[in-house]
Amino acid sequence: MDKSVPAGVVPSFITKVARAKKHLVDLKTAVDGFAATHPYTVAETVESKRSRKRRRLQFTATPANTDIPVIAADAIHNLRSSLDHLMSAMVANKDRGSVMFPIYFQGAWDAIVPGENQQRIKNRMRWASDVKTLPDGAVAILKTLQPPDDGGQTLQETSALRLVNRLWNRDKHEKLPVTTGGMRQLRISFTDNTGQRRSGSGGADPGVRTPELREIMDLPDDAVNVEIYGVPVVGIQIGDERFIELPDKLTMALEDIEGVIAALMPFVRP
Repeated sequence: MDKSVPAGVVPSFITKVARAKKHLVDLKTAVDGFAATHPYTVAETVESKRSRKRRRLQFTATPANTDIPVIAADAIHNLRSSLDHLMSAMVANKDRGSVMFPIYFQGAWDAIVPGENQQRIKNRMRWASDVKTLPDGAVAILKTLQPPDDGGQTLQETSALRLVNRLWNRDKHEKLPVTTGGMRQLRISFTDNTGQRRSGSGGADPGVRTPELREIMDLPDDAVNVEIYGVPVVGIQIGDERFIELPDKLTMALEDIEGVIAALMPFVRP
């Protein structure tokens, strides 16, 4: 424990992370419980007389109607607030009630660029305010933690801090959009034209991540009584083609945040 933390007192940013860990255990239990209900079936269609039969994975239930969105939101809240508590523990006493852990963009500390939008200007001003009483070493670390200045438009979210921040902001205004994103370990069973029962592994065309109607590929046209088994992928839809799996992505974010805390602990004030 850092010498600046009184003996016997666990810092609040540590207890926040510990609570997030408990939520993630609960989240995995909830996701596994949803998967165990076998919430999917095979939908068969023939779109025209000349078309081959199409079989699609169709989900019959949605994780949005379970406790998964609420548990995920609890984990996200504690992850984000652990960073704010850490920031409050590093700044001067007079600033402890007004700072937030900065999650802006690389170069937020540079001068305002002519023509910049108001949000970027606001972020630059917030950065200056947030770090004004921090030692240079802490500021240097915070600079390395800022997300790439790409507007967050990449399909894969590379910054755990930005991801947590976005989901935290979203949860303040609406329920997190938890949905299914396909299947893992997909196994297919069907009866062939000789009456024999056959099985094997297969895939589902991912397409755009919507909760249903993914085509099951590589089945013979004469297959009947098609059944599927597998593990539904549950996650949060964060864009038309962006989806983060639960609880894996939040577990990775927690590990990153623990690293952030370890790096900044030497700067915690008494």
